[in-house]
Amino acid sequence: MSDSRTRRRSLSRRLVTAVTVTATVWAATVAVVAAPQAEAQVEPSDVVVTLGPGASTEVAKTVTTPEVPPNPDLVFLADTTGSMGGAIADVRNNAGAVTSAVLDAEPTAQFAVSEYRDAGDPFVFRVNQNLTGDTTAVQNGINAWVASGGGDFPEAAITALFEIGSGAIAFRPDGTRIVAWFGDAPSHDPSQGHTLADAIAALQAADVRVIAVNMGSAGAGLDQGGQATAIVNATGGVLLNNVPADQVAQAILDGIQAVQVTVTPTITACDPHLTVGFAPASRVVNSGEDATFTETITAAPGTPAGTYHCTVDFLVDGTSRGFLEHNTVHVPGLSVDDITVAEGNTGTTPATLAVTLDRPSPDPVTVDFATADATATAPADYVATAGTVTFAPGQTTAPVTVPVNGDTVDEPDETFTVTLSGASGAAITDPVGVVTILDDDRDGVFSCRASALNLLGVEPVVANPADVPCVDDDTTLAQVDLNAAALRVRARVLSAVTDQTPDDLTTASPAAGDNATATARIDTTTISTLGLTVELGVIESEAVARCVPSGTGLAPQFSGSSTIASLKINGVPTTVGSAPITIPLVIGSLRLNSTETTATSVTQRAVVLDTPLADVVVGEAHADVHGTGAHPGGNPCTS
Repeated sequence: MSDSRTRRRSLSRRLVTAVTVTATVWAATVAVVAAPQAEAQVEPSDVVVTLGPGASTEVAKTVTTPEVPPNPDLVFLADTTGSMGGAIADVRNNAGAVTSAVLDAEPTAQFAVSEYRDAGDPFVFRVNQNLTGDTTAVQNGINAWVASGGGDFPEAAITALFEIGSGAIAFRPDGTRIVAWFGDAPSHDPSQGHTLADAIAALQAADVRVIAVNMGSAGAGLDQGGQATAIVNATGGVLLNNVPADQVAQAILDGIQAVQVTVTPTITACDPHLTVGFAPASRVVNSGEDATFTETITAAPGTPAGTYHCTVDFLVDGTSRGFLEHNTVHVPGLSVDDITVAEGNTGTTPATLAVTLDRPSPDPVTVDFATADATATAPADYVATAGTVTFAPGQTTAPVTVPVNGDTVDEPDETFTVTLSGASGAAITDPVGVVTILDDDRDGVFSCRASALNLLGVEPVVANPADVPCVDDDTTLAQVDLNAAALRVRARVLSAVTDQTPDDLTTASPAAGDNATATARIDTTTISTLGLTVELGVIESEAVARCVPSGTGLAPQFSGSSTIASLKINGVPTTVGSAPITIPLVIGSLRLNSTETTATSVTQRAVVLDTPLADVVVGEAHADVHGTGAHPGGNPCTS
């Protein structure tokens, strides 16, 4: 027995576990043990694949249909003429088991109850209970059945089926409409003016499927003259023959599970760069069986890199039942980066660009590359190069290396390009990498100067008095006593230092951290004049011009700072520290920790005393940058 058929039969096996027949043939009791049904599903329901433009992949799809047709509207239709007592009793006694079984599998199920007899009886057809989810009401409707009447052998089944197809039952618009019809005799044809063809047409128009539970044999009973066969074949239903009276309820359950459903994959939303197809286009299976498909997902040629989506709804009998599949297709993107490389003075320097795949691919990816001149030309500045880059599955980066020729010519920076083309397995998102060859001959120099003390142009301690270019220098003096007009300046332990890194700018290319630094220090300083005495503790002053990263290169950055350990004015302590401050005095002003910057320089002065008699500067440091003759606007941070 196949797995799908085993699965289709499992509902009845789980739900009807024992049948006990009493001493009379009129009653049967069904013991019901409810168990949860495996939910219908799509496997796999989420598909994530990586495809290159123009590539396809196949996915095996399995749609497990519900063991009971989804959202069923089940109509019990009984022949309640005189010969049907045993069958009516069986269905009456087991109605709860049947409805429970169906509800266990499909909690949204609803039920209706109807019966028919024949012309001349108190009624020909009637609805005992219209569609409802109330199982008590359904049981009450079935309890209203009484075996009586009938007269001649044929009954009014065709009338009943015609009326059900013509609106006697208020079917839901999204329900699977099923009539469970049982009896032991054929129908008059025509019946109450309705022919077999009329009944079939009405059932088809209403999309009703008929389960015919025939208590006679094939070609007899309900199927005499092939009536039941014609009806179930026309409506996609099921015919069960030779059903004993005490097994009608079980046959109804078996019939429900044998009802065929059509599963049709339907695209509900899809990015235009994707196509999704299925083979076959639809499948017809019994409820509970698997519908299998081969799905083909294709990314159109020329699809840009990115992530694309497609949603498939596996319709059951043309209606969405929530059996959804979500496809996600990643198209990898290839890019090549831009780099800079110092040309060097001799030989060649490798310019290595990274070609990057923005996500790993399960399949190999290849892309061609070739260099092209811009302001740099081959073979003078670099070696023309071409080739193919291959990414193994899972690999996301690969190098492209181009030799760059070194020289000692002072020239502007130059560029050439590396261009990607002819990709397979991915799309190209950034096809051009720019290689910038940095000229590593500096375009300028640093200057620096430090002065410990300046009184009317007299500077006893100066480092690098020439200022340009900056050189390493260190000058100290134990003490000094200077006078100008009524001003007197006394200082102890004076030093001035200048330093450049690197010491020789001509042997190294510009690098972050290259700098010129000027530093002045005085341990104690006393400035006095009529009515004023200024006493200063340790003074330190520093000015720095430094190369720092800026954008794609380096640029000079200027900074100055100074500190004054202590300050007394006419014996009164004043807190100073390193913050700039101006203190007004009777004879002028005292400016502390001043920083002056321009676009090319910084000057730091720790103490400036402005008076009508003379000016005094204590702790001055200066650093700046200058261009060269070839690059008047240049600086030592560029080349």
